[in-house]
Amino acid sequence: MTLVADIGNSRLKWATAGAGGLADAGAAEHRTAGLARTLEDAWGRLRAPSRVVVANVAGEVAGGVVTGWVLARWGLVPEFVVAGEAAAGVRNAYPEPERLGADRWAALIGARSLSAEAACVVDCGTAVTADALSAHGEHLGGLILPGLVLMRHSLLAGTADVRPSGAADVALLARNTAGAVLAGTLYALVAAVDRIAADVSAEIDGKVELFLTGGDAALLLPLLGRRWRHEPELVLRGLAVLADAGPGD
Repeated sequence: MTLVADIGNSRLKWATAGAGGLADAGAAEHRTAGLARTLEDAWGRLRAPSRVVVANVAGEVAGGVVTGWVLARWGLVPEFVVAGEAAAGVRNAYPEPERLGADRWAALIGARSLSAEAACVVDCGTAVTADALSAHGEHLGGLILPGLVLMRHSLLAGTADVRPSGAADVALLARNTAGAVLAGTLYALVAAVDRIAADVSAEIDGKVELFLTGGDAALLLPLLGRRWRHEPELVLRGLAVLADAGPGD
């Protein structure tokens, strides 16, 4: 059994990967309690895996915490994924392949494992990433923009009078400041994702499968104008493929 894990800036996501695919998937927010405590709560009762394969975009300190915890608990050294020139039918567009985020690389490979069509892969987390993939498996490049939480923090940090208080529901035309902030940032992100999908589809000029993943994907999904394939475990699926794949096409 291989434990695959995605360490994001705010959330820890994991699943076990075996012959039957992914199982025992879970997710937990780690920013408040700290990563070590979150690992103990999330993984403390798991059966010992034979391997631990990790995509980490939370930095070196987080990587050290994961390494220490896994080594102490299971006597294993986790394998941290680094994007390469090519793997599992996907070829990296970056001149320095390792500079592509491990989560973006895994998401592209996860998408390729699910569809042979060209694809646009959008991951809605603390940051939102969008990447395009040709029908031949060529990564065409991508972009990064702030996610909902970063948008809201930026708005509050840069204004004097926008100070939401109390609960709020999302509505197109809000009647309090909290609601206006929630709706404005959500609609800004929805508009950006819809436009990205439209422009990627025009650029590729053919059928494009639209993949949506990440912690905020479910919030965007009902408001998006195109048909998106919601795959919450896309990064983990890609990590499972990478765990079994060698380099190259």
